[in-house]
Amino acid sequence: MAFVSSALGFLQRPRQVRELDHYNYIAMAGAPVGRAEDPRGLERPFCYRILVPALVRAVVNGTGVGLNAVFWSVTQLALVAYLFTLFLCLRDLGFAADAALVGTALAGLTPGAVRWYAYQYWMSDPVCLWLVALGFLLARRERLLPLSVVCLAAALTRESWLLIPAYALLRRQRSQPRRGLLPLLLAFVPACVATVAVRLAIVPVAGSTLLEAAREMLRFRARHLLDNQLYFATLGSFGVLVPLVLLRARRAWDAARSRPEDAAVVVLVYGSLAIANNTDRLLVYALPVVLPPALRAIEALGTVAGRPTALVAALVAQGVFYALTPGWGIAGLSLYQPVSWAVVLLCALVLGVGVVALGRYSS
Repeated sequence: MAFVSSALGFLQRPRQVRELDHYNYIAMAGAPVGRAEDPRGLERPFCYRILVPALVRAVVNGTGVGLNAVFWSVTQLALVAYLFTLFLCLRDLGFAADAALVGTALAGLTPGAVRWYAYQYWMSDPVCLWLVALGFLLARRERLLPLSVVCLAAALTRESWLLIPAYALLRRQRSQPRRGLLPLLLAFVPACVATVAVRLAIVPVAGSTLLEAAREMLRFRARHLLDNQLYFATLGSFGVLVPLVLLRARRAWDAARSRPEDAAVVVLVYGSLAIANNTDRLLVYALPVVLPPALRAIEALGTVAGRPTALVAALVAQGVFYALTPGWGIAGLSLYQPVSWAVVLLCALVLGVGVVALGRYSS
């Protein structure tokens, strides 16, 4: 928040953000659900993401606080909850408190996960990021009733809620194949009903269909694959998390085969690039399953250089990536992130040092 505010001022106005999506949510928050006078409030797929604009509208009407301030507050609270949930996820996977804290900080230093929403703070993604991470946590703990509630809320927030049932069903099938899937499937019924009901109740007046969006995005990403899309889909979105995972690529591959729920999340998140016109903002939904292999690589490096040194070095490297990655001032930055050769060099250095260090240790 301080980083963005130092450049743009506190509670920057919508016109200071050189993107367009937030105008849809602002229009939605200005009227009852499905009755926006501004056509942008009835543009698909935004018009189906009703929870955050409806919540903001209710708070504005109930308290008299300004629309921007309420959007900003909801976003910041959601980001704090998201990071805390990531910490709990990492602790549940067996990481010590120091490693889980570093993992949480690495996520916080991933520009598309946190900084972007201090910049474009009218979006539905912060709430959905939190709900998806919370859904993974509840699925792992087999808390079906709260999982059902979280899925319902997420379904009213953004289509990314579908990551939760994919993760939960594959995990249940892997860990407890003899137990019936029916109770878990029933937990997703309210969310499925809400998804269908919202799409039947709201009639969009603009926006591309799914097929039209896919055709446009696939053509765009194919044209610019080597210009910036390959970079943006890897180093430009995750920074040093990529070389850290590659350091133990074989173990990461084995883990993906033994944990198909994690692999499914990564595949579905990358698949969403085919139908949506953002990149890093979509890919960060995979952080709950990308962070663990990166942290395990850091812990492996800690056996060579010392645990505190490895943890701090990873944070510093990700912090450099964070500082080198532009966050505003370029139109369409969430899709047209330019290649930073400094970031490429940084990640190559991390990978090279890591390979040498682990090679010496194993020898």
